[in-house]
Amino acid sequence: MRARPTFLRSSAALAGGWLLLVAAFGLYSAESHRQALELDVSESGRALQRAVSQRVAQHDAHLTSLSALGLAQAQPSEDFDLVAKSILRFYPRIVAIDLIRLAPGEGASVVSSATSADGATASPEEVSKAVAALTAGKAAYGADARPGHYRLMKRMNDTMAVSLDIDGAKLVEDEELPRWALLRLATGEGTLLEMGAAAPADTGFLARTIRFEAPIASATQPLRLSLQRHVTLAALLPPLPLALFAAISLAGLVLVRSLLRHRQEAALAREAAEAAARREALRQHETKLAHALRINSMGEMASGIAHELTQPLTALLSQSQAGRRLAAAAGLTDTPVAGVLAANVLQAKRAADILVRLRAYVGRSAPEAGVHDLSRHVADIVALSRIDLDRRGIALDVDLPEGPAPARIDPVEIEQVIHNLIRNAADAVSETGRADGRVRVALTPDAAGHAIRVFDNGTGIAPDILPRLFEPFFSGKPDGMGLGLSLCESIVERFDGSISAENAAAGGAVFTVRLPAADGIEEREEAAE
Repeated sequence: MRARPTFLRSSAALAGGWLLLVAAFGLYSAESHRQALELDVSESGRALQRAVSQRVAQHDAHLTSLSALGLAQAQPSEDFDLVAKSILRFYPRIVAIDLIRLAPGEGASVVSSATSADGATASPEEVSKAVAALTAGKAAYGADARPGHYRLMKRMNDTMAVSLDIDGAKLVEDEELPRWALLRLATGEGTLLEMGAAAPADTGFLARTIRFEAPIASATQPLRLSLQRHVTLAALLPPLPLALFAAISLAGLVLVRSLLRHRQEAALAREAAEAAARREALRQHETKLAHALRINSMGEMASGIAHELTQPLTALLSQSQAGRRLAAAAGLTDTPVAGVLAANVLQAKRAADILVRLRAYVGRSAPEAGVHDLSRHVADIVALSRIDLDRRGIALDVDLPEGPAPARIDPVEIEQVIHNLIRNAADAVSETGRADGRVRVALTPDAAGHAIRVFDNGTGIAPDILPRLFEPFFSGKPDGMGLGLSLCESIVERFDGSISAENAAAGGAVFTVRLPAADGIEEREEAAE
């Protein structure tokens, strides 16, 4: 029998195996969620990097456009103010645009200024100082006093410069920043802007921070974007899936353990049943051996009895034949005395034949068969059996064909078969205790030759007994030896015939003996003289 896995053999081992399984699932789940979260942070960071890079590139484009507009006119006009205000309206992250006159030695001044509610006019001195080292057409980054703001300045020529005041918080729109994200924009001088989710005060067990960092693609605005996500144990290992897996895995292990236990119990029960069957087969075999030993002893006894009975039967036959001759000499041939003597001679011969076959059976030498008339021998055995059935109050009917029924048989053995069947039928009728008990013997033509059927209106054959009816040493009678029908089957099969039994539809049983037909009667039985 196949052994169960070790961790399923006891409750403690099952619990340990289950905990290991849940722990393995937890580690796998935590690693899977970590990879998914890192991918989410990376994708969100790259999307924000692209968006911010596009927007700061627009700042450079606006700076170039404003510089070109200022250089195209000898004196600043209302066109510059209109363009500047239009930029402020459509690009709210640009909160102020200033046109600064650079006057070395005389002091810088604001020529034109357009500001929004969040903007402020730039300091001309600071702008002049920031662009002093630049050549015409070059731009520079500059810090702003307000948190999150910075300036982008460009030198137009020797006398003019343009300054943009940019609110860094508006570089990222609200819907673009995930709720979990902490965003930082920094320059080489330090953090410019920090916005989004705040870092937790207590990170807890297995908590960690996932980061994404990348520079903003701009030559004039040296910004670096950083995106962070603080991940707690609950995010790495969601409790609901873990609880569901723990419950399902525990139920599965319990079910598997139960199935394996039932399978083991079934295997043990099967082994016990097989052992019991082997013991029963051994017991039956021992019973058969003991029965066979008794049969052998009976055979030896029967051989001795046959030997001892041969002499008195021989004397009886000789005396009866001598009496017949004396009766014939005295002219008493047709008298009742002559009939009685003739019957004695016939039955003495029959008894002698039985003893010869009994000794042959014990000596295991089968008699030689010949072609005989079945009809005659059926009639003889019916006449012999009628005396016993009349005494028991059972009617005996016979149905024979008008002509002979030749078959290759041994007459005495066939008469023994028919006599055994008639006696069994009478016993079955007697068990019912009915007053109209009846046994019928019929000899009819059959497809294979001849069929001898013995009918009765007794109790019938029990369904559990019917399949084993011809089994040696099996008997449905309390005092039966189980050899009668088995011997009948052996005798019939020796003459190439068959015997079967069934329950009749109207009640009772039917035994059928089938024998092949012969071409003609080659041997004639000796008539009683």
